Amino acid sequence: MTKKQQELNDAYAFQDLVFDSLPDYVFVKDHEFRIVRANQPFLDLYPDKSKVIGYTTVEDYPKDEAEAFLTKDREAFDAGFSETLETITFPNGEVHILSTQKKRFENATGEVFILGVAKDVTERETTLRALQKSNYDLEQFAYVASHDLKSPLNGIKKLVSWIEEDHHDELSKEALQHFTMIKSRVDRMSQLLTDLLEYARVNTKLSDNESVNFHEICHYLHSLNEFSDDFVLKVPEVEVQLPRVALQLVMMNLIGNAIKHHDKSTGQIEIDILPCPGGYSLTITDDGPGIAPEYADKVFEMFQTLQPRDELEGSGMGLAMVKKVMEYYSGRVAIDTDYVAGCKVALFWPSKDNTFNLCKQVGVTV
Repeated sequence: MTKKQQELNDAYAFQDLVFDSLPDYVFVKDHEFRIVRANQPFLDLYPDKSKVIGYTTVEDYPKDEAEAFLTKDREAFDAGFSETLETITFPNGEVHILSTQKKRFENATGEVFILGVAKDVTERETTLRALQKSNYDLEQFAYVASHDLKSPLNGIKKLVSWIEEDHHDELSKEALQHFTMIKSRVDRMSQLLTDLLEYARVNTKLSDNESVNFHEICHYLHSLNEFSDDFVLKVPEVEVQLPRVALQLVMMNLIGNAIKHHDKSTGQIEIDILPCPGGYSLTITDDGPGIAPEYADKVFEMFQTLQPRDELEGSGMGLAMVKKVMEYYSGRVAIDTDYVAGCKVALFWPSKDNTFNLCKQVGVTV
């Protein structure tokens, strides 16, 4: 054996070693769909390995599954490539979910083959499907719980109001205060149920990026607040590429929080947004009392408020919802603990397109 031939044999042996060491199922088929080569993990799926190479093995699979993968074989031969996520019942009885790619190639003599590489994604897909079902069940539960619990709450509020109206002159000042407290706590519970439903549905209602007038959307959300006329809002007049629904959810909670937690009846809120590597950098600054560093993380937890609930209405879910939205988009949100002239919330919002254009029209009508 010549040295050149020995080197060639060594190269073939190394190629076989690599081929059989691949954890994925790898196979080669000829134009008649016969398997002409397969690695060891693929062969191990067959009880009778002697009837794999040189065979189509179609008869070893359920008819519908065989027709499905043969369709993808034909697509690869015709178009040069095919890709699919398929559920296959192998001859050894095992059921696998495979992410399969097939690519056409020719040998030195011009014969056409397809190379198939199937990655076992059974565990990933099973987990994903279970998670999707869990999310669906959670959303359904939150909706039913919200609806079913709100009905008796509304009944309680109406009953209290009727008693208050019918016997107002007979009730003591203290009793009237108690009735006011009951109605306030009913409203708080109702808002909590609404927020719970919104929180549960975050992952299902968020949208893809679109061109958004940032100035207009922030001013519109600001106008929805009860005391908006007493707080000056400054927002740059720009258009950005962000998911509208998610942006509304985030800004509505941040603007609302800045007003709700302010220690004065008037104030200023300034929002800024700038493009940065990988997305946008946003800050929401107010001239309120601020948040102490020791609470900078705690405020993003569910049901957390820094003031007694009887002094300040709220479910304590606003910033938790902001955090959940940012996590959904792989972003970040944090309190800037170095800012001492009020509260400053900083966000990084990932976006492949961080276009940043000045608005054509100055001024906003809300």
